[in-house]
Amino acid sequence: MAAVWQQVLAVDARYNAYRTPTFPQFRTQYIRRRSQLLRENAKCGFEPGLRRQYLRLRSQLLALRYGPLSEQSSFRASSVRSSRTTLDRMEDFEEDPRSQGARGHRRSVSRGSYQLQAQMNRAVYDERPPGSLVPTSVAEASRAMAGDTTLSENYAFAGMHHIFDQHVDSAVPRLQFANDDKHLLACCSLDGTLSIMTLSPSPPSVKVTLKGHGGPVTDFAWSLSNDIIVSTSLDGTLRIWNTEDGRCIREVRDPESSELLCCTFQPMNNNLTVVGNSKHHLQVVNISTGKKVKGGSSKLTGRVLSLSFDAPGRILWAGDDRGSIFSFLFDMATGKLTKAKRLVVSEGSSICSISARSWISREARDPSLLINACVNKLLLYRVVDNDGTLQLKRSFPIQHGSQLVHSIFCPLMSFRQGACVVTGSEDACVYFFDVERNTKAIVNKLQGHGGPVLDVSFNCDESLLASADSTGMVIIWRREQK
Repeated sequence: MAAVWQQVLAVDARYNAYRTPTFPQFRTQYIRRRSQLLRENAKCGFEPGLRRQYLRLRSQLLALRYGPLSEQSSFRASSVRSSRTTLDRMEDFEEDPRSQGARGHRRSVSRGSYQLQAQMNRAVYDERPPGSLVPTSVAEASRAMAGDTTLSENYAFAGMHHIFDQHVDSAVPRLQFANDDKHLLACCSLDGTLSIMTLSPSPPSVKVTLKGHGGPVTDFAWSLSNDIIVSTSLDGTLRIWNTEDGRCIREVRDPESSELLCCTFQPMNNNLTVVGNSKHHLQVVNISTGKKVKGGSSKLTGRVLSLSFDAPGRILWAGDDRGSIFSFLFDMATGKLTKAKRLVVSEGSSICSISARSWISREARDPSLLINACVNKLLLYRVVDNDGTLQLKRSFPIQHGSQLVHSIFCPLMSFRQGACVVTGSEDACVYFFDVERNTKAIVNKLQGHGGPVLDVSFNCDESLLASADSTGMVIIWRREQK
């Protein structure tokens, strides 16, 4: 019945904003202590009916004291603006013969194809005995980290390891663990700063605060070596930061003086960063020189909100606030972008999160894209060709109509039974879904945030999960030990 106590914590968290409004640190201390006490009481084995009765009474008392909750009306009021949803219609872009030739050349020299990769994945899987592990070079290491557990056991996150509140009362739109790191985490805030946090040695602390942007910070990305962070802001600048001392190495201003909304590193060349802005433009920037790359720009149908490369860095997907996802072929030698395909997910809706994965699990062996699109669903697409064409595989119901909510693939899922994805939601919860389960796909549900959960991130061995919300709270969840 620990789930009932988590529901109690969720109720307390939603009313937490009403407590001592002039002392936000007290609210954080309260929810930390409340979480600790509820976890301890959950082990005492009280009669289930008594716990449910306590939950009802506490909800009624809090409603009498502070007034009824608004049912998140502030972020549910903005409904999906389109009545026509085309979830599987792709458009080709007619280009001049030279461009077609260039695209054909790139396909002929690529080191692999999505069709071939999917076929090879299936062949490897079909040759294995039922229940055995996928034979990859990192499979044994993955199994050692994950253990021989079921999906539900392995994703039994519940205990709060720590709560960060340095950005309290300003939304934290993005957070991300450093690459291949268990304890280093960063987040950005609409208060104009970024924080780099360390979870070890104990107690967890803010290692350095990155200050310099003149407006809300909208996105950031770690370099592969974790020594650099790039960030975008509504002040129209891209900044490059030293993660050790928090020093701003370079500032690159948008030539159109437009708000910068998202960014990502080119995975095979961290000298190149792709940036999306509010005037519908996508641009490749060389961060070593601070200059735009010739041929590395394109225009979408709306404000560019999300970006994601495939693992080899050959295909870039970009989503906008008009409901479209574009795929681009990326020339590794020159940084040139060639527009390839367009998918209309839902006209007028915002594509606020795109995550690419070459292989989710033994059961989900096709290269895939995970999409949040403000349609009250989390969408999973398969990538069917070298142009980045997408085909809808399935969807999962969540509350998501207006906020910029993000989702992720679980990092270890490629090497063991089952496949999981995690997403934030506007109902202040974190959801875990099994992408191969036809019914009852929810594996776990975390409650404890006081506002819409905007982003989630795993550390490299999945022992910790971080989530951030619209109130500025960052919760580090600890996986329960079985």
